[in-house]
Amino acid sequence: MTEPSQQKRPRIRLLMAALTGVGLGLLLFYVPLPVLVFGPGDAVDLNGVVTVPGRNPPPGTLYLTDVKVMPGRPAFYIAAKLFPGFEIVPRNEYAGNENDSQFDRELEDAMAESQKVAQIVAERAAGLPVKTKTTIRIVEVRPKMPAAACFRVNDAIVSIDGRAPKGTASIAQAAASKPVGSSFALEIERGGKRLPVTCRTALYGGKPLFGMIVSAQTELVSLPVHVAYDVKDINGSSAGLMFALQIYRTLTGEPLAGGVKIAGTGVLAADGTVLPVGGAIEKLRAAMHEGAQIFLVPKMDYESVSAVGGITVFPVTSFDDALRQLRHAPSARPSMIANPAKMIAMPRALPGVRRSPRNSAPSANALTGVRSVTSMTLVGPTRASNPK
Repeated sequence: MTEPSQQKRPRIRLLMAALTGVGLGLLLFYVPLPVLVFGPGDAVDLNGVVTVPGRNPPPGTLYLTDVKVMPGRPAFYIAAKLFPGFEIVPRNEYAGNENDSQFDRELEDAMAESQKVAQIVAERAAGLPVKTKTTIRIVEVRPKMPAAACFRVNDAIVSIDGRAPKGTASIAQAAASKPVGSSFALEIERGGKRLPVTCRTALYGGKPLFGMIVSAQTELVSLPVHVAYDVKDINGSSAGLMFALQIYRTLTGEPLAGGVKIAGTGVLAADGTVLPVGGAIEKLRAAMHEGAQIFLVPKMDYESVSAVGGITVFPVTSFDDALRQLRHAPSARPSMIANPAKMIAMPRALPGVRRSPRNSAPSANALTGVRSVTSMTLVGPTRASNPK
């Protein structure tokens, strides 16, 4: 064998190793799987996030909690199987048929809506005159479901069986109030005209549903106090409850639960209803890591966190319910709170995944697709707070 041939062998081996590494990297981080991976996020101090003009918050600290959402890729899937504190969920139950870019945009819109709704609810609770108009609008219809023959995207639902919807959840509740296949008389607004529509339900995931994604769009007519938010690198809708509580206590000067650390989660509707979220257990872990003594969770998500000890968990159904429970809560003593790090194994990030700084990166890391979101709501054949 000639000397040049011997010199080429190490180069060929090095090239093959490099190609193998690139191929493995592409396989681990770019091959899509039909899942999402939830991981523990952060508890964010709202004293530095919410600014009410001319007012300072009373003693105490409130935290919004988020969850790290990793795309369905083999690397994240394997890590979630190997390490505690992570949850693997079907992607279509949370993102429907949307691609990652569409999903990100929806999460951004949801955060903006949650901030607006929080101001409405908090200022009304503080006795200020707030005027609004809320529209339930269809943002997607699912093929092969009854809604595909009944509705179009951007249709506004005026009434269902003669009743105006109070929120997105009320449509799912109406659909579930009759047997599968039942017909409903709806009035919709399309292109500025009101039209009668009859639509039936079909079985999906064991529930009667129309098969559409709806969104509650709240239009402000007048708002006495304009709150400023400084939220970076977090999206989703379920910070609404905590935003509203922070605004309320700042407006009124009322300390909540004796000024202890309070964290929580919950999608807030304009009527004050608290709707369910996803990733409640991951958010609870984030709250405990920050030393919170009370955690607020939508009542429908309570079961998923009820077995965790060392922190007081309040299941809430509305903003008023949350206020009531916090006002009657005995002041928690720090000595009674167990060390959260010893209670739950909860890694703060996946190995090899660098957290984006809150003051610089977009919501989805450009390389890994990891997002910080406050809300991942189960959609079944639809998305919003409940299947529709």
